[in-house]
Amino acid sequence: MRGAALSLFLLALVTSPALAKPGYTHGVANSVLVAAAKATPLKLIDYDQVLCRNDRTVEQWLRELTAGEAKAIVWTGGPCELVQPGTIDAGSDWCAQASITLKHPRSPQDRPMVEIYFDTPTHGRPSPAYAFRGMIDDEGLVRFRADFEGAWLERFPANRARIICPDDSQ
Repeated sequence: MRGAALSLFLLALVTSPALAKPGYTHGVANSVLVAAAKATPLKLIDYDQVLCRNDRTVEQWLRELTAGEAKAIVWTGGPCELVQPGTIDAGSDWCAQASITLKHPRSPQDRPMVEIYFDTPTHGRPSPAYAFRGMIDDEGLVRFRADFEGAWLERFPANRARIICPDDSQ
């Protein structure tokens, strides 16, 4: 009995959030999650939609999309934030978020965000990205990059020619 109690105590001690290594999320460096999200090709998170220029990375796409309207894009890694528990949007323990600070926000809460979901890592490295979620005032939570892009371009049409491809179905 004492051995089992000691084992449980040690397990609780090791997995305690208070002992979590700063800058890491469940064994993966937050900076590694950010780097993986930025380098993710759009085709991995487009749910089999065939959109042109889908070989661009998330970082390239987001920079092009927000050019002229974003004051800053701040990337963080950690557990998913854009979640709805108990649904397909329940999230993952490993995500990277890009929070967009607008040059002219409508309110202090007007801060669009995109999030890239990762599955269980291997040897401290993120798995390939498997999902996109976004939050934008005009739409709320969106699951598809194309929907986030559409809402953004409706609000900020100046970059439409740079983003939309003639054969995209938007």
